[in-house]
Amino acid sequence: MSKRKKTCPNCDEMELTRVARHGFLQERVYPKFGMFPWECAQCRQIFLLKSRGQSYRKAGPRPGPEK
Repeated sequence: MSKRKKTCPNCDEMELTRVARHGFLQERVYPKFGMFPWECAQCRQIFLLKSRGQSYRKAGPRPGPEK
């Protein structure tokens, strides 16, 4: 993933939010191409980007101290 900031193609706002997928294309076709729906906080336009946003690692069991 690139470090470049994501911006709205309509108004150039940088405050974007990932939204849920709706419809056949967004649920079945676009994921195969790595496209994710985003919504602009200013103009409320929904558009697709190749970035899925911040990813978090799931916390797993931590190894105990060695004896």
